[in-house]
Amino acid sequence: MKRFLWLGFVLFFCVICSGCGDTFRPIIYPIPPVFPNPAAAHSVVSINDNTNANGTVVSGSAMPIDVSGDSEMTGANVGLRPVHAAQQSANTVLVLNQSTPGLVGDSITKLNFNGTNIITTPSPTTITLPTNSAPNFVAIAPSDTWAYVTLPEYTPSSVGAVNTISNIMYTTVPVGNNPYALAVTPDKTKLYVANQGDGTISAFTLTESTSTVNLATRTVSPQPTSAPIWLTARNDSQQVYVLETNGTLASIAITSSIGPDTLTESSISVPFATKMTYDPNLNRLYIPGGNQVVIVDVSQSVPSNIATIMIAPTMPTNCLAIGSATLYSTDVAALPDGSRAYVGSYYEDANDNICPQVTVIDAKSNTVEGTTPIAIPGFSAYDAFCALPVSQQGPRFRIMMAAAGDSTRAYMSSCDGGNVNFIDTSTDTYFQSLSAPASERLNNPPQNPVFLLAGP
Repeated sequence: MKRFLWLGFVLFFCVICSGCGDTFRPIIYPIPPVFPNPAAAHSVVSINDNTNANGTVVSGSAMPIDVSGDSEMTGANVGLRPVHAAQQSANTVLVLNQSTPGLVGDSITKLNFNGTNIITTPSPTTITLPTNSAPNFVAIAPSDTWAYVTLPEYTPSSVGAVNTISNIMYTTVPVGNNPYALAVTPDKTKLYVANQGDGTISAFTLTESTSTVNLATRTVSPQPTSAPIWLTARNDSQQVYVLETNGTLASIAITSSIGPDTLTESSISVPFATKMTYDPNLNRLYIPGGNQVVIVDVSQSVPSNIATIMIAPTMPTNCLAIGSATLYSTDVAALPDGSRAYVGSYYEDANDNICPQVTVIDAKSNTVEGTTPIAIPGFSAYDAFCALPVSQQGPRFRIMMAAAGDSTRAYMSSCDGGNVNFIDTSTDTYFQSLSAPASERLNNPPQNPVFLLAGP
């Protein structure tokens, strides 16, 4: 009997082995890929000014561009003389409008997206701001219901807190002279204001609810030695970075819930820089200025220079060689996949042509890709409106860069050219441009793109 039981056991074992074979089959748990931020995956949005040559101001426009189709989607009118914009959520963009002195029109246009185009029926919501307050910057924490607006010509110069649910400006708080830029920490608890007029930084602790907000004054010490012109907050809400007029980079350490905060100026300086781009994926700053871009590691408490990259000029079509002209590097778009960054630059040739170009930076080696920058077709004559300094109601952002959320495209807007230029990031080549909507000027040339952002 035992012999039969033993034989049965052997046969059973053989059947099991023959079914499994001798190949090891591990259980695989798939790791989902990390996709780019879906809030910026579908479009980029060009905000366009419609000022006439004689100074008459009419409604500007928002032109959304479909990333996958390389085409314009349904657009919408915005307010008088748009100057800045910010994405509030996956479905909302806030456009800041600054009318000329004496006109009623300082406002925010709230654009709602439905996934394929801007909802234009009903018309976009308008949030009224104080008349002649000259708003020039709007900032909002991700998916927040409170937006903050600089009001440099308000008496006294102030920051306004806007409730985007009730669509009213709830309160104003005095700041320094000529507030020029804002940064809200991603955790919605701190607000910093760059006051260009008196070279100071104002700071507030935010306490928000659905219907009310309180801005309690914080202390930043010491103040910068040169007037601040740009701010950006690190994604952990523990540091705010300050770009000063002389090109110096400073950092503000957020020490507690009530402050004081400590400002430390670094040894990093980028002459002629007016803007910096924070890449949250790599925790770095790109600071373009003149003929260079500086890459800064901000993952530690003290910013450190990763690389200083010199930008070589190229000669676009319709342009003369740079000669003695100055190259201006003005903006950077970092791809969400962390692979590259695109630096927008331009010069004015001897025939007053605007000559744009884009330099590609490998974000892993921190070196220039390719032998020459990407040449963007130049323009035979620049627009007088675009050439005005900001102090004379000119545009603040003459050339801007943006990246598609899926990293397949980089874009350059040109105020002078009246268009947005497309770059295929798989080949790093320019392949087309899209004109802004027609203006109401003589012969109806395109409107002037004055701001570009990755949109819903």
